[in-house]
Amino acid sequence: MRKRLLTFVLASLLLLAAMPAAAAAETGYTDVPSGHWAEESIRRATDLGLFQGVGKGRFGLGRPISRAAFATALCRLFDWEEVRPDRPSYADVAKDSWYYAAVETLLSNDAVAASGHEFRPGEDLTRGEMASMLVRGLGYTSLAGTAASYGGPFTDVSVNRGFITLAYDLGLVSGKGNGRFDPDGSATREQAAAVLIRVHDQLAAASTPLASAEGLRLITPATPTAREGQELPITPLEPLPELYAALRRLKNNGEDMSQMVLRLTAGGMRTVTDAGGNPVAASTLISAKEVQEILARRDVNRYYSDQYESAYCTYAPNAYQTATVWYQSEESMAAKLQLARLFGVTRYILA
Repeated sequence: MRKRLLTFVLASLLLLAAMPAAAAAETGYTDVPSGHWAEESIRRATDLGLFQGVGKGRFGLGRPISRAAFATALCRLFDWEEVRPDRPSYADVAKDSWYYAAVETLLSNDAVAASGHEFRPGEDLTRGEMASMLVRGLGYTSLAGTAASYGGPFTDVSVNRGFITLAYDLGLVSGKGNGRFDPDGSATREQAAAVLIRVHDQLAAASTPLASAEGLRLITPATPTAREGQELPITPLEPLPELYAALRRLKNNGEDMSQMVLRLTAGGMRTVTDAGGNPVAASTLISAKEVQEILARRDVNRYYSDQYESAYCTYAPNAYQTATVWYQSEESMAAKLQLARLFGVTRYILA
């Protein structure tokens, strides 16, 4: 995922905090009545530059949002660098269209499935497509595969089940009652504004390090370990699928997520294998200092797993063995803290 923390979001929060109270109560649109459930989201989405009105002082309340318009808003939310290739990726997205760069940028950041030759920019965005684009934009396409293995919360979802389940678990979307999500129904402009503001706020929340749990409940995702004589498992630190499963379980059990603390490993997990790839001993935890010493070796090879959001490296401790170390990098830690924040967990311990 590597791309998801937004510098413009924090600046925007400071800007909004400085706005006078009178201005905060108005959207500036004639068709958004005071007290409407989406009034605040519409105002903030406009102030952040994610949305514009439809003209003549109107927001377009109740209107479906087009796929092109949502693509544009999503690019603004994530502050992605604009992509404008010489040759269009879609047959129905011309280079001179107002949404050309947004659609290409969306595709470049894997926020939309690459299959097919048409983007259908003028069509209404469906609720299922909105959930899918949001999850993809957050970098959780692989994690959606994990979500698909769980029992989904909706009875009317068969396509993009993992994406919709994950979006629901993260609190980004909700159903329409009676176990229905209405995935093929059109998403309205105010629904899109509300969802984007939810993402904005959860990503912009600060992750606070603690020296100890201070009586709060620790979340410690299991890290697989290798045992001598057994088949070699993959041993990433706090794998993202396991972290998602732990957070999901706590939330579904009705736990107060604000009282949780995520525990992350500061160092690494080392496994040494022989020429046949068999562990010669059980995996061992090593300190952050030892990890840095290993990374300074001239023969070390560094890698990163997007699936597990964990860094790892390999080196040869001798001519007959290979050592693999999964370790906590800044990138892997940021990815795990982001997922925790999306579940409402904003405190962590690095031990």
